[in-house]
Amino acid sequence: MDLWRKLSATLVLLIAVIALSGCDDTWRGLKEDTGENLERTGEALDRAGERIQGEEEPQ
Repeated sequence: MDLWRKLSATLVLLIAVIALSGCDDTWRGLKEDTGENLERTGEALDRAGERIQGEEEPQ
């Protein structure tokens, strides 16, 4: 019985380590994607602002 308890505890720890390492990779990817999306959104806002200013000048 003691062997099964040690084996199951080891298995639970192994699964936890694997899950946490996967979460770290996911978190890094999420941060990179969010940074890229914010940069693209800022560029789009800049372009839209330039267009609006260009349309207002001829009046």
